[in-house]
Amino acid sequence: MFNKWFKVLMLLSFIFSFGIISFCINAHALEVVQVKKTEIPVVYFKVMIHAGSAYDPPGKEGLSYFTAQMIQRGTQSFTRDQMDDLLDYLSGRLNVAVHKEVIVISGTTLKENLDKFYQLFSEVILKPTFPQDQVEKTRIDQLDAIENLRQDDVDLVKESFDNYIFQGHPYGHSVYGKESSVKSLTRQDVMDFYNRYYVQDNLLLGLAGDFDETLVERFKKDMSTLKTGKTPKAEGNVQPINGRKVLLIEKEGRTQNQIRIGHSYFISRSSTDYFPLLVANVYLGKHRESIGQLYKTVRMQRGLSYGAYSYIEDFEQSGWSKLAAPNVPRDMQYFNMWTYVKSPNTKFAIKLLLKNVSDLALNGIPQDRVQLTKDFEANQYPFQIETPDRKLGLLLDDKFYGNPGFVDNYEKKVEKVTREEINRVAATYLSPENVAIVVMVSDPEKFKQELLSDQTNIEYPSQFDTSVLESEDALIKAYDLKLKDSDFEIVKASELFK
Repeated sequence: MFNKWFKVLMLLSFIFSFGIISFCINAHALEVVQVKKTEIPVVYFKVMIHAGSAYDPPGKEGLSYFTAQMIQRGTQSFTRDQMDDLLDYLSGRLNVAVHKEVIVISGTTLKENLDKFYQLFSEVILKPTFPQDQVEKTRIDQLDAIENLRQDDVDLVKESFDNYIFQGHPYGHSVYGKESSVKSLTRQDVMDFYNRYYVQDNLLLGLAGDFDETLVERFKKDMSTLKTGKTPKAEGNVQPINGRKVLLIEKEGRTQNQIRIGHSYFISRSSTDYFPLLVANVYLGKHRESIGQLYKTVRMQRGLSYGAYSYIEDFEQSGWSKLAAPNVPRDMQYFNMWTYVKSPNTKFAIKLLLKNVSDLALNGIPQDRVQLTKDFEANQYPFQIETPDRKLGLLLDDKFYGNPGFVDNYEKKVEKVTREEINRVAATYLSPENVAIVVMVSDPEKFKQELLSDQTNIEYPSQFDTSVLESEDALIKAYDLKLKDSDFEIVKASELFK
């Protein structure tokens, strides 16, 4: 009798367990984020894959990018040339972008060409063949991308700053990888990376524009043919910066020096502190806007640069606009300030930036600037979501952060921010005493000694009346950088990413 009941219990246990397993599988069923816009006959696709460069295996830095390029080099039905010809014929666009946390595959097509375009778009994700004859061509292109990064002063300093503050962490290398690692990548590496990370539970799907439910169901069904599975998040320790640390990048012939100053921190869009910090940053230095204190003190008052800005998270400009590109999410973020000045004014500019953020962290935002700053940001927000594909991108970011309602409640959240909240988060998250300072210069040893010296110079453009700023400039010149010889590191631009 005991054995009989034992068998029954075991059977029930199996059925119950199977039910749980079935529920878990169903619970991960793919959904499609949707933005309907039927006035224009265009359809936008987005697939976000949680498999960016942070997931590159040690010694294989650049593999995520390499794989993302290879999926565009041939599929079950299309060679690389056939893909290019079809996109030209359809006037369609296919783009694959790689970031630290995600790969984003985007597509745009006229509705009348939907079927032909969708076959190509879906096969890039589901049926890449990774042709062996494309491996070396992809490698050459990626090595060229690394060299182009070295040649672009703005991107090089931004990338070097990012890598410097995240050294030892999975974020601490370029998405392109290093020359040595790229040269070692093989077709087998690509297939292994694809099979491990291009899986259902790593996907976020989106559609925007003029589409119907038939396409939604087709999209979900097709993407569900990928195998199930989810890889653990990339983890690593970020070493906090104690004091001020300086990385000088040597590049000959620089008469204008790129400057990045900042630090990493733990905050994301899901944090209740995000919107107060956002408003604080609008006051300090919103990108390409004249409202910020950095812009006013660096450009308008002194004419030292065409711009000076600050950022509370990783920022990529959207094309030629001044807007932030969506779909560059991170589990860990960083604060940074950016400007570019003539060589004689570099030390003064560093002090000026640090003085501005120190004032904000210590004294907060002036009362008479709070409502003005909030109104400015609320009035700018509609431009962030003015096109279906931009809104779709931001909604997918909401999914990544597990932060529903961010897009729809953005303006309300900005308006609710108080001066007390702004001042608290500025004091909590902005740490001007503990920052990385990354500068590109022609003579790093000479500039190092200049930073260590007691002398600070400034050369104004001829049309500026300097008398009104004498007392303020004296305070900035007296600002103590608190640097010592051991705080410096010097690298040659030509040696980066080797």
